[in-house]
Amino acid sequence: MLTRTPTLLTTERLLLEPLTPSHADEMAAVLDDPALHTYVGGEPLSAVELHERYVRQARRRSPDGLQTWCNWIIRERTSLSAVGYVQATITDETDSADVAWVVGLSFQGRGNAREAAKVMVAWLRESGVNSVTAHVHPDNVASSAVARAAGLTETSTVIDGEVRWEL
Repeated sequence: MLTRTPTLLTTERLLLEPLTPSHADEMAAVLDDPALHTYVGGEPLSAVELHERYVRQARRRSPDGLQTWCNWIIRERTSLSAVGYVQATITDETDSADVAWVVGLSFQGRGNAREAAKVMVAWLRESGVNSVTAHVHPDNVASSAVARAAGLTETSTVIDGEVRWEL
């Protein structure tokens, strides 16, 4: 098993900053829209709830110790505004990762998720991850496009109503 600690990742337009609990207030505002939950269910978390989640995620290990958690806040380089996040759950035994991304509604349609997902997947591959998967609701055309841009291929496997994409 390789040790994988998220580091600052950069693209031409974005910074991917490793998640810390201090991001909760800023991210609560970015993620505070019920429409972001159309395909995944649930509802927006408060800043307090998000802080509690980020405390757990910042440990970077699952409670059973079998997974590494890598989470980044996506920022625009010019304004330094947070626009969303990307995450990877790495199963250490198989060196496989399941990835996801969320971009706030007011920042969608600009290629932010696509650019962030691509750099995250490249980092995972450079870190020794053998396979990458994502699970996307079949009606979520934008997330399907992000998965495709990140190099994943749609499969016929459907789990809990979401299509499995693989690299």
